[in-house]
Amino acid sequence: MEFRVLGPLEVVVDGRALAVGGPKPRALLASLLLRPGSVVSTDRLVDAVWPGGAPRNATGALRAYVSRLRAALPPVAGGERLRYLSPGYVLTVGDGELDAAEFVRLVDEGRGLAAAAAVEVLDRALGLWRGEVLEDLDVGALDASAELARLADLRLVAVQERAEAMLRLGRGREVVTELEELVRRFPDREQLAVLSMRALYEAGRQSEALAVYRDLRGRLVDELGVEPSPETREAHRRLLAQDRASGRTMRAAPDLPHRRTSFVGRDWDLDRVAQLLRNAPVVTLTGVGGVGKSRFALEVARREQARFPHGVWLCELAPLAGGGPVTHTVAAALRVTQRQGLTLEQTLLDHLRGRRLLLVLDNCEHLLDAASRLVATIVSTCPDVTVLATSREPLGIADEQVWPLRPLPDGEAATLFVDRARAHRPDFRPGPAREPVAEICRRLDGLPLAIELAAARMRVMSAAELVTRLDDPALLTLAPRGAEARHRSLTAAIDWSYRLLAPAERLVFVRMSVFAGSADLAAVHAVCAEPGTTEADTLDLLTALVDKSMVVATESPLGTRYLVLETLKAFGRDHRDGDTSHTDDAARRHAEHFVGLAQQVARGVQGPDERVWVQRTLPEIDNLRAAFDWAMAAGEIDLAVRLATALPELSRLRLGYESMEWAERALAVTPRDHPLFAATVGAAARGAWNLGDFAKARRLAALAGDRSPGRGAARIGYPRDVQADVALYEDDAAAALSYYREQVAIARRDGDPIRLVWTLYYVAICHAVLRRPDMGLDAARESVRVAATTANPTAESMARYALGLVLKKADPPRALALFDEAAARAESVHNAWWQGIALMEAAATRTVHGDPAVAAAELVVVLDLWEHAGDITQQWLTLRYVVRLLTALGADSDARVLHHALLAAGRPSPLTAEQVATSGGNGVGGGMPVDAALAHARASLRRWFLDHDHRL
Repeated sequence: MEFRVLGPLEVVVDGRALAVGGPKPRALLASLLLRPGSVVSTDRLVDAVWPGGAPRNATGALRAYVSRLRAALPPVAGGERLRYLSPGYVLTVGDGELDAAEFVRLVDEGRGLAAAAAVEVLDRALGLWRGEVLEDLDVGALDASAELARLADLRLVAVQERAEAMLRLGRGREVVTELEELVRRFPDREQLAVLSMRALYEAGRQSEALAVYRDLRGRLVDELGVEPSPETREAHRRLLAQDRASGRTMRAAPDLPHRRTSFVGRDWDLDRVAQLLRNAPVVTLTGVGGVGKSRFALEVARREQARFPHGVWLCELAPLAGGGPVTHTVAAALRVTQRQGLTLEQTLLDHLRGRRLLLVLDNCEHLLDAASRLVATIVSTCPDVTVLATSREPLGIADEQVWPLRPLPDGEAATLFVDRARAHRPDFRPGPAREPVAEICRRLDGLPLAIELAAARMRVMSAAELVTRLDDPALLTLAPRGAEARHRSLTAAIDWSYRLLAPAERLVFVRMSVFAGSADLAAVHAVCAEPGTTEADTLDLLTALVDKSMVVATESPLGTRYLVLETLKAFGRDHRDGDTSHTDDAARRHAEHFVGLAQQVARGVQGPDERVWVQRTLPEIDNLRAAFDWAMAAGEIDLAVRLATALPELSRLRLGYESMEWAERALAVTPRDHPLFAATVGAAARGAWNLGDFAKARRLAALAGDRSPGRGAARIGYPRDVQADVALYEDDAAAALSYYREQVAIARRDGDPIRLVWTLYYVAICHAVLRRPDMGLDAARESVRVAATTANPTAESMARYALGLVLKKADPPRALALFDEAAARAESVHNAWWQGIALMEAAATRTVHGDPAVAAAELVVVLDLWEHAGDITQQWLTLRYVVRLLTALGADSDARVLHHALLAAGRPSPLTAEQVATSGGNGVGGGMPVDAALAHARASLRRWFLDHDHRL
């Protein structure tokens, strides 16, 4: 199997080109290949396939392209090559299958080899290029500029390293022309200039070699205000001295970055840590706060990502308080949700086992015990997982390789200062300030954060003035006397910046330390502003703080968000904790704001602007968690209950089941006479139902008795609804129907359209389960009409699903259209649960009334979705549909295995005893856990494709 992207897109299987299709499926495959092993969102894929604007049915059409591509590509060991993983798709590419990854591997292999061997390996690497990356496609539409730039940069690196090896072999004359062309294309790269100088010198063209240096120096001095590096100047000196050994002793200097966001220096550290990652399961970057551990870790991960077919995954632990849920946070970063019968840690380990990926755990120091235990467990049970951690101290586990990250050396520190100073004052030139800059960097001990804070002051003072400020003894002795010198220097830089703030700016900065992660302007104003001030006043203060590098402003699709870096946040937290009024006031205002936001969301997700509310609130999960934890710790039960009961529709249907645990924790301390007691019970019970624990769901729901949450409560949070749903899934649809008929009357009486859609939906569902769908037709149609009045996407999705369900036997084409519409509406508001059941029923309908091959492809998508959503109830239901399809396809043996797995799990099977006996059934499959049953279902569907040589 070969995927080729270094030129026109090609797929080769067993030496024969595979027809991928036209421009749209080729664009889909290209977008996936540029991110192998990583989830590519549906939205990004739609943009790649339809760069000029997507059609109305883009999502459905994309699923069709995915199904065809999945069927065309051979499987990989362990299952599907192309899988759905919310919120998009992931393509598994094996070792040696992708030419871009093979190119990266060969370049890496060539490093450290003897010159002759290096040339051979690099020739093989460069020989993989057949033109520009994906030159037959519109690469601009693929939204992969970073990856394209990375490959282009590495191609240049390979050319440079090959030229270096050729020079070591005394074959410099052979690369003169090539290097001259590269110098013309990249005139600011010192490494290329030095190589060209050496090659020209070796070819006897000394005057031309000297001209290369003159051109380079003139450009650096005139345009950038810097001299060439010492290494470059040494090469020039040797040329002037006509040193005949120059071809052996000149070495290229590392390129000096000039962009504000560039990564400065640390080349040796990068190479060493990359080597450690090849030999150790855990590498921990240690160092003082502000030394740049997080940035360095991300740079290592970016450079090494091609070695990990299942991707590089970043988990930021900084937002968690001490003792926070490390396992939950790692699982969320990996998009893993808990499975029935397993703890979350067991589920996480099961997900990681057999995957080759790099997990970056950032900021472990405040959660050292929990992080160490989890990492030790992961690497001992998942041998193909590599962990790169950052912490102020080692994790202290077996086989851990510790790499202390030192401050920047003088030259790199000065380069960083100049680069960041120009971001604040573009006309800044070192010139006479060269010595003061060196002094500043020396006094700040080369700590990147301290240097960046100091460089920000260049907009208001000179480097010489800054040196005198740093000489203030008070600025250097504010940390505890026993603190490390570097820590004192960093504290001095932060405190000095803090002292430059106006009193109102200081107040906002200190209060912002209460946020977990970033916040928008509304949140900053609500939590940090003084009474009587306006949001415009807060924006002015934030602008000042951003200008002074105390706050970072980041762009997001929904607007600007504001972040205090963790080291600065710790400084602000120390000041806040020193004033009890600040501590209590900021924490309480933070909790009250996010509880209020959650309650606004609870109302908003039931209205026409559901998508807006969901998109606005999903980035706030860290702040919502912090608010809940504070409320519980402070004994503010009302705040905790209000938050737990407001979140089910936001989190449960979109993020996972962490909020279910919040509801259970709140329920343990909520008085029964609390107005939200029934809603709390409902939220906890619904979580148990989703996980397939019907006994627990019934037990929890019973706590509410006959009490109802009332109008406006989360749709999934009614305790008696949960009891009815348990009855429905345990084959007592008549009882569920009786209950929901009563609820329809109540919803009409109360004038509650959202509740009316929900109850009418269930009346229709119950009739369908009772095999009399025609009797549910009126309820389903009314549900559609009422949903239209709400303009709520989830309500419209539910209603269309219900109508499709009761029509699927009488009018299959209409039912299929309704299911597709239901899935699209749910997907538009990131509602994975309702999207999943709509897709599931569409596939089931196509099993009988459509193309069974398309149904098989769609069922694999649905199986993946439920597995990653963690909904055990829906997983077993989907397996029933797979049994029906396999029977229709004549795959009786596989159908029987799943039939017995269903029966052993206490789940109904669509096969009768007579059907099993007629097909020679036996008990194979009995006792099979749901994950094994899911794997068997996928393998069965894939086997059917291969046996019939089917291509969609």
